[in-house]
Amino acid sequence: MKHSIYILFIAMLFIASSCNKDEVITTDSTPNPDDNHTEIIEPEIPYVSVAGTNTPIIMSIESSKTFVATVAETSLTTTYTWNLDGVWVSDTLTYLFKAKKVGDYELQFIARNLDGADSVNFIVTVIDAAPEGKYYRPKSENSSADWNRVYEYTPAPGQFINETLTGGFSGDETSPQKAIEYAEERLRAGRFVSLGGFGGYIIVGFDHSIDNNDSYDFAIKGNSFSGSSEPGVVWVMQDENGDGEPNDTWYELKGCETGAETTIQNYAVTYYKPSEPNMPVQWSDNLGNSGQIDYLSDYHKQEFYYPNWISTDSYTLYGTRLEARNYDKSGNGTLWIQPEYEWGYADNFSPIDRLTNESNNNAQQNSNHFDIANAIDNSGNAVELKYIDFIKVQCAVNAKSGWTGELSTEVFGFSDYSLIAHP
Repeated sequence: MKHSIYILFIAMLFIASSCNKDEVITTDSTPNPDDNHTEIIEPEIPYVSVAGTNTPIIMSIESSKTFVATVAETSLTTTYTWNLDGVWVSDTLTYLFKAKKVGDYELQFIARNLDGADSVNFIVTVIDAAPEGKYYRPKSENSSADWNRVYEYTPAPGQFINETLTGGFSGDETSPQKAIEYAEERLRAGRFVSLGGFGGYIIVGFDHSIDNNDSYDFAIKGNSFSGSSEPGVVWVMQDENGDGEPNDTWYELKGCETGAETTIQNYAVTYYKPSEPNMPVQWSDNLGNSGQIDYLSDYHKQEFYYPNWISTDSYTLYGTRLEARNYDKSGNGTLWIQPEYEWGYADNFSPIDRLTNESNNNAQQNSNHFDIANAIDNSGNAVELKYIDFIKVQCAVNAKSGWTGELSTEVFGFSDYSLIAHP
């Protein structure tokens, strides 16, 4: 978000984001000849999606995974059902899956109301747990401190997505692979990659495994400065099955907001593709809220803020949501402030994990540092990992700040801190 208005930073000083409660209109209406103010609400069939099921799901027998469903067009009669191999297991929107033996499992989520039902079916493959270290890739004298591959780039909609100027898109990013190539080119050039609104993420890997040392283990560059933090939750993964792909178990790295009453685990947002160019992107979440990513015609004039390489009419992103701290300091919408969080997040002006007290008023690149020892599982329990192979950063706040647009985590690079601090 910050880069579109660098010229204005000196005048405005700070930029952040605020919550939006605009309502998404989902009902059809026609005039009533007897009363021009009466709307006829048409019945709707639920529309469901389950985040993270668009790729093969492979997990270790020792791990667990929480699946989060999102349902649009709900009513008071809507009910939810999770079936495992045809047997009912839950009636909530989230389901914690843990297998008792290896094999393939069929999971089904169904939402029903009086007007009909919609469902999602997918397969989870559970494999034997390899001893930790079997697929460990040690450092060598030729190992690079920097990331070496982007595995996935799936941002939420945002003002920099598809933008050919500050955002650096070419217009040819019409497939997930093209989006990955875009992100790799940007990071190699030392330029930012925007994750868009809540849930947008990027996954990277290295040419070696990153060890869990006694202190900080890796660093992520953002461009936070005093009064402008756009926090990203960080996740780590071991290559448990040895296939070189990030398809095993993600563990969240604990931050200062972990366990807070205002922090929401398993939060999900569904974004809807606009029907026409130059329109805001509507969203709904799994808490019944709705809003939009604003179209900022004064700054970012690309036709769509919805990623060009996502072909579906909607997609769902889920993760951990932090409470937004942004506010309008001016009182008239001209000066927005996004205070920092104490520690534990990317693109966050932390007094602790940036390892410096510099104010960074020019929004230069600066790193937050992370400790693998802070890994936790779906239940918030500490997990001991000797090393990790993949890192994911995900925008952690669903908020916007007036004319400056949505809050969006930005990343510039990833590095193995042990090779920087102790080469």
